[in-house]
Amino acid sequence: MIEAFIADIGGKKPAHALLAAAVQRVYGIPCPALAYADSGKPFFPARPDICFSLSHTKSRVMVCVSDRPCGCDVEDIRPLRPSVVERVCAPEELASFSFFELWTLKESFLKLHGALPHPFWTARFTREGGAVLTPDKSVRAALYPLDNAFAALCTPLQPPATLTTINANFLI
Repeated sequence: MIEAFIADIGGKKPAHALLAAAVQRVYGIPCPALAYADSGKPFFPARPDICFSLSHTKSRVMVCVSDRPCGCDVEDIRPLRPSVVERVCAPEELASFSFFELWTLKESFLKLHGALPHPFWTARFTREGGAVLTPDKSVRAALYPLDNAFAALCTPLQPPATLTTINANFLI
């Protein structure tokens, strides 16, 4: 089981509010206390059976919760220097994906694993039909086009077809 949620408001505090809403909605319990691994990744020490990932931009927050490891990322589309694109993407990837699609895929893959098995730009993603194929064949990925943004989710499970939108007023 995996569920993904998004709200149109950014920042760390709204990300934690969205996490609390997601845990309540999916598991029917109040959000457990957070702790942070040495890597900075948050987790629930009292509920290791609940996995989650957080991402935020200036305008959006995204959360996925699952009974298995998961990674998510959301990025607003904005101008970039060409050198950034060259450090992140292989030219053959850019034939199939936009920069921000690749960035969110790679970030969500990183968050799933805690580290990339290769340097960031060498972790190659491909498309086959409508499916996104990851560098690790045991990982499934989904891309979610948004207004002026992209979101991605990586998990060993089949990702949900859509994100559930939570009204930002609910989080404040």
